[in-house]
Order: sequence, then C-alpha cells, then structure tokens
Amino acid sequence: MKPEILSTAIETLTGLFFRNNNEGTDFLAKRTLDHYINDLDLLGDINAVAGEIERQRAWALVPKLRLFDNKSADEIEAVLHWGGYTEAEIIANEKVFEEWKRKQTR
Repeated sequence: MKPEILSTAIETLTGLFFRNNNEGTDFLAKRTLDHYINDLDLLGDINAVAGEIERQRAWALVPKLRLFDNKSADEIEAVLHWGGYTEAEIIANEKVFEEWKRKQTR
C-alpha cells in the first residue's frame, strides 16, 4: 500500500470496526479490510503498518488483521512488542473498544 494512504486506511478500518460499527457495518468493515489486504497490499510493509497502528493507538485492529493473514498479524505484534506492548494490552484495548461501542448503541 502506498505510504500516503496507509494512515487513512488504518483510520478508516478503525472507524468501520469500532467507531461506526453496528450490524450493517461489520460486513462492510470485513470487505474493506479484504480489499485493502488483497487489492491494495495493506500488509506489504509490516513495519509501516505497525508504526501507523501504534501512532493511531489502533491496536485492536491486530486481531481483525489476523482473520485474513495470521503470519502478518504475528509480525505486527512482534513489532508492537518491541514498543513495549504485550498481547494482553492489545486484547484489553479491543475490549475497551467493545465497551465503548456498546455504550454508543444505547
């Protein structure tokens, strides 16, 4: 993926999966992620993706990436661990997003 659009891609995915998610957007979020990975080569530069996830604090995207490419998700986690983040922190961040999402739908 071109570096110029990587930031927008991560922001869009975070929005689709967590901020604007409801029953209708989950399908759209997964299709968008599939398009980004397979057609736009989102995971072509693991370090850049990990850096952007770090910058946007979008660690909860890692399990979503794992749905499509387990090996790349492992590599992203490894890069994030160098930054001091553990898998538990990434999972905890996803839970925070889920709680926030539930509160938004009330």
